[in-house]
Amino acid sequence: MIRLSRKMILPAALLAALFQTGTVGKMVVERNTLLREGTEVWLETGFVDPRDLFRGHYVTLRLAISQIEKANVEAAELPGPGQPVWAELAQGENRFWQVTRLHAAPPDAPQSPVLRGTLTGSHGDSYWIDFPVDRYFAPKAEALEFEALRQDGKLGVVLALAPDGSAAIKGLTMAGDVIYSEPLY
Repeated sequence: MIRLSRKMILPAALLAALFQTGTVGKMVVERNTLLREGTEVWLETGFVDPRDLFRGHYVTLRLAISQIEKANVEAAELPGPGQPVWAELAQGENRFWQVTRLHAAPPDAPQSPVLRGTLTGSHGDSYWIDFPVDRYFAPKAEALEFEALRQDGKLGVVLALAPDGSAAIKGLTMAGDVIYSEPLY
């Protein structure tokens, strides 16, 4: 065990606090840079359950592109279940984007934005993919409001995509109109 002298405790504690603050600050800046500069795509979704006793109020997003018909997408050799997969997207009808190609590794020169997910399986005529943007945390009043809205029209989520396929939720849509935009700070 390392013993610090009394003179070293304060500088060591300050250094640890500075490191922790810098780490959190870096995460905030990276997320806000992604929201500001990422490629914007709209995905069709449905909302499921807005509350969790332990995690607070959230909206579970059921992305329409989580189940992809094999006939509608180009896919070379894909990894097995539980492995990462990159979905290349193209704008479809009603501003919503669709998957056009699936890749087992990050594409070198994608023709369009890419969203990284995890292949959960291939069943019958469909691929099943989990994407990391399946939950949107909201204040209690907003989460309850989103639950009430979910049956009123076409729901969507606006994502900001980075070139590596990572994503952040930028906003929510209802019937083609943005009903919520994520603040940068």
